[in-house]
Parts: sequence; C-alpha cells; structure tokens
Amino acid sequence: QPSQLYSNMDSNDVHKLHKQIQRCYAENRRASHPVQFYLTSLGGQLRQSMDEKDKGWVNWKDIHIKTEHYTEVVSQEELVYLTSDSPNVLTELDPQRAYVIGGLVDHNHHKGVTFERATELGIRHAQLPLSSFVKMNSRKVLAVNHVFEIILAYLEKGSWQEAFFTVLPQRKGVVAVGWDATDPPKKDEETDSDSDPETTAQEERA
Repeated sequence: QPSQLYSNMDSNDVHKLHKQIQRCYAENRRASHPVQFYLTSLGGQLRQSMDEKDKGWVNWKDIHIKTEHYTEVVSQEELVYLTSDSPNVLTELDPQRAYVIGGLVDHNHHKGVTFERATELGIRHAQLPLSSFVKMNSRKVLAVNHVFEIILAYLEKGSWQEAFFTVLPQRKGVVAVGWDATDPPKKDEETDSDSDPETTAQEERA
C-alpha cells in the first residue's frame, strides 16, 4: 500500500526521495558492514517514478522491496522509528531492532509528521545523538540517505562522532561539541533536500 507520507509531498519531492533511496541502495551495496535493507509501502507516485526513471530497480540485489507497510513486514516490538522530534536519544544500535527511516522530503514545513506517525502506531521512536557529538548551523533534520549513511558509518567505525563527520555535508556547518575548530574533516556530498528520518534498516545478524 502507498505510504501515507507520500500525500505530504509533490511529484518533485517524490523524485528526490527516489534519488535518496538510490543512494541508500548504492551505499549499502559497497558498505563494509551492510544492513538488511527493506523498502516498504512501495506504490503510488514513488513506484511510478522508479518505473519511469530507473527501470533497473527491479533487478536490485540485497534489498527487500515490499508493497506492504513495514508493520506488516516486521514485528512491531522490533521497530524503532528514527525521528528528530523524538525525546528519546539513540545511544547504540541494537541488532534485534529494525530502524525505520520515514520517506518524507521535509523542506522544513512538515515538522513533527514522522513523530506523530510513530506515536499513532505505538512504535518505539528515537533520534540520532547529533546534539551529543556535533553542533550544526542548520536544523537537525537530515536527508533519508544521510540517516542511512550515518548508520552504515557507525557500524563501520563504532563512533557516532566519526559517523557524523564522515557523512554530513559541509553546508550543515558541522562542528564537534567542545571543539573550537570550524573546519573538521567531513564529506561534502550533495543531497537534494532535508528529510525527517519509509525505509527500514536492520543490522546484519551473524
């Protein structure tokens, strides 16, 4: 079934979400510690965009693509919805949990939508520990692919701070908490927009 979040986006935003999902897929394929990647609620405008602009998606490997909602795919007890509006701060990744990244291209005018969604569904929720490790010039709402890449980087490096500096683009004005330096090493990657952290990621289990 199409995600209810799609109703909050126009066709341009849906196309941007498609590009962010492509980036997530590519990064997971080459990651040293890939996750079990689920793309759920595929339908509607997003499916149309993928069919028109990336017909090769049907041959994607190492990804679980579902038309069902994530609550029909993963046990609700295992779900943790990542949203910057949650009062709960994520300190580590639990391999027994599935982390939901809401597919919403935000542009700062849909504040609170994903948190409300998680609350309505009775799903655990949490935000990444950004404020504990870095200071940002802009609002701490990240693109879907940035959240996904931060998770991959954390699994590789074992450090949230290293993960944030590896992934976040320079335009976010990222500085380590407690640092005076204004130009720490970080990756300058272009993204289409900001997004509130419906893709689902689980750590690979041995």
